[in-house]
Amino acid sequence: MKYLQSLFYGNILLSRVLGLVQYFNFTLKSVVCCKGIIWCLAIFVFLFSFNGAFAQLDGSWQGVLIQDNENGTTTNFAVWVELIVDGDQIKGSFRSEQANTPYYKISSITGKIDGDNVVVKEKVIVNHNTQEGMGWCFLLAKFVYSESEQKLKGTYTSATEGCTPGGLVLMKSNKEFNRAETEIVVSSSLQDIDSLLNIEKTVAGNQFVLTDVNYQSGRHNIVSNSYFYLKKIAKLLKENSTIKIHLKGHTDSDGDDENNFILSQKRAKSVSDYLIKNGIKRERITYEGYGESRSISTNETKEGKQLNRRVELLIVSE
Repeated sequence: MKYLQSLFYGNILLSRVLGLVQYFNFTLKSVVCCKGIIWCLAIFVFLFSFNGAFAQLDGSWQGVLIQDNENGTTTNFAVWVELIVDGDQIKGSFRSEQANTPYYKISSITGKIDGDNVVVKEKVIVNHNTQEGMGWCFLLAKFVYSESEQKLKGTYTSATEGCTPGGLVLMKSNKEFNRAETEIVVSSSLQDIDSLLNIEKTVAGNQFVLTDVNYQSGRHNIVSNSYFYLKKIAKLLKENSTIKIHLKGHTDSDGDDENNFILSQKRAKSVSDYLIKNGIKRERITYEGYGESRSISTNETKEGKQLNRRVELLIVSE
């Protein structure tokens, strides 16, 4: 489509130039020269558009690995990817973690862009903290890139024994790729944070659930009865202007795995958008979605599902 658009606009420009040529009675040689220039311009626009689209792959991505289980269910794992694009070649890093533990793995990846497809393969582990007796899967992933959605969606396989295939969904992240060890957070509350700040105690590493933030069912729109609570958070951040925060969206296991991941990211982003609209600088906030990969309770009961549907706020630095 971009190629056709480039030719279309190139031909419009060409017709206008040729009209001017005829008007000023240029020589045939000049006409041919101008025509050649316009076709070169059209080719340049096409190549620039193509490279520009895939240049958007550069950067940090976050998403979920959706593992197919033998009993027909799925298990979700949060993953992070950093991509560096050079022409049709890709290199970068891949991070996976065991949920709610200090165990993680960072590996190098290589890959290639082939038409609309993006293929990446894990190579070697460059940093890790591995639980004794456990191992990690090495993946070969094939994605289709959606420029309009800033999404990579595809499947993966693994030659590692005991690793089952499944799906992968990644969305562009506004958080830098994490090369550090997994940080164990301290469970807290908004009231606890306020108290700690009043006695000048450190709050970095504290995390709490936004207990009074509610959404329309199945959507990411914040309902108005949440605004009073969010204004308290905005007030705290304004009074402590060096604090930076990270928002984490989560869902229960009802519904489609991919939709849950995207919904969780949008819900975290909606909190970020509200805070920015209320005077908090954009660079102080990052956000991610975890879908159903980080449950804190059972998904077999109504009460458990309610606990799993949440947005958490982590204080990154102060």
